[in-house]
Order: sequence, then structure tokens, then C-alpha cells
Amino acid sequence: MAFDNSHIHSSIRKLRKSLKKASKRLAPEDVHKLRTHIRRFAALHKAIGLANQRNSRRLLRPLNYVRKKAGRVRDMDVLTAHLASLHSDTDQSCLTQLFEYLGAKRYRHAARLRRFLRNKGPSLRKKLRRVSARLKGNRGRSNCKDSEARAEVAAHVLQMAADLAQPAQLTKANLHPYRLKVKKFRDVIGISAGGGDPKFADALAKCKDAIGEWHDWEELIAIAGKRLHHGPHCSLLGELKATSKRKFDAALSIAGKFRKSYIRLPGGKQADHPSKLPLPALKTVSSLVQ
Repeated sequence: MAFDNSHIHSSIRKLRKSLKKASKRLAPEDVHKLRTHIRRFAALHKAIGLANQRNSRRLLRPLNYVRKKAGRVRDMDVLTAHLASLHSDTDQSCLTQLFEYLGAKRYRHAARLRRFLRNKGPSLRKKLRRVSARLKGNRGRSNCKDSEARAEVAAHVLQMAADLAQPAQLTKANLHPYRLKVKKFRDVIGISAGGGDPKFADALAKCKDAIGEWHDWEELIAIAGKRLHHGPHCSLLGELKATSKRKFDAALSIAGKFRKSYIRLPGGKQADHPSKLPLPALKTVSSLVQ
């Protein structure tokens, strides 16, 4: 893939800074940045061949642990924000109970994450600094194995793009797993030099965000159904379900437009192989693997 050394080192530096900041405070924007920087490092880890290095693999394990812990905090932040957007005539008793439940879970998850970062954060930042230094030391070196690795990465990226054609039909059962594929591909674009075609990147982001928002409302419905004792006149569940349906319809529409524009071939056929990608996607992906 086409990478810029300054872009790589900047990405690692941002992750180190985010780890340090998150060990002291976990505001919603701090948690979001922490998860984003870890995901991008994981994508970078694979794309530039770090996955073959034992020390780098050992570094990725605790970082993935941090990402998962931060994800639980982030989930509570997002669900709380969605809940706050509901109409004022929603059943106040159930609404208050749900706010309290989300707040308590957020506090517990944040406390565990901060404790881990205070204990392990300094060593993680030190290892990241070493990774950055090692990459600088390898700059400019080129051999046959490097070329073979780049070819493997190029084939992997192209296959990731073609995989966005599957499943053939998006439904409630497979829409969230499909988002995970879109998210991983978006992360790969995010670490490349120039970020690829801005329109394609924007389409990926819109698709990912729309599906994610629908899934958040489904999570709220599940929590409200299990944790609350609803009275006979409770309107909370009804509003949650109505909102979720609107978000699902919107996500399905956005995902369909994305696939039609970038993944499906003329005539409605799917791009089941990298070489069969529609021209807009093929040009975009080709610019990343040069």
C-alpha cells in the first residue's frame, strides 16, 4: 500500500498521547479517540508487515484489550446521548431508570479502563516508541521479501473491497456484521497516504455510521426490555422501537446506495472477485495499493 512515513509516525504518536490522556480522564471524546487510534494502529500493524514480528504481536494484544474496554465505555456514552434525544412526553420513570443504569455501567467500565491504563499504559507507550524507532531504522530498505509482502497486502485490500458485495441481501440479521467489514476497510483507507478517493471514503463512513446508529437503538431496546419494569402506560419502549425502525430503513437505504455505486456491477451483478470491481471502486483501491 502507499504509505507516508510521516503519516505512520504521526499515527503512532497520537496513539501514545491518547493512552496517556485516557489514564487520567475519560471524557467521551477521549474514549472515542483512543479507540480510533488503536483500530488504525491495528490496521497499520498488518498492512506494513508488523504482524510477522513477535514483539509487535505482543503489543497488539494489550492494545486490543484496551480497545474492547474503551468500547464498553463508548457504548454507554452513545446510548446515553441517544436516550437524551427522545421526546419529553416519554415515560419519565422508565427514562430515569434507564439513565441511571447506563450511568452506573459507564462508571464501572471507565474505572476498570483507567486502572488498567495506569498500570500498563507507561509500558505500552514505551513499546510504541520502540516500534516507531524501528520503522525509522528500516526506512529506505527494500528487498524481494518486501516486494512480496506488498503484493500480499495489495491482494488483501482488493479482496476486502470485493467482500463488501457479500451478503447479497442485507437484512436485520446481517446488517451489523456487514458494518464491521465496512469499518475495517475504512480503517485501512485511513492509514494510507492521502486516504484514497475522498468520495469513496465518505461513502464508507456514511454507511458505517448509519448502520451503527441503528444498532445502538437496538441495544437500547434490549436493555430497556431486560432491566426495566414498565407500567401499563409506558411509552418508552414504543418510542425506542419506532426510532429503531426509522434508523434501520435509513441504514438499509444508505448501504444499498453505497453498494450500487461502488460494489455492484452494471446490471445488478455483484463483484465477487477483486478484478470484477466496478470502475469507481477499482480506481480507488488501486490508488491505495500502488
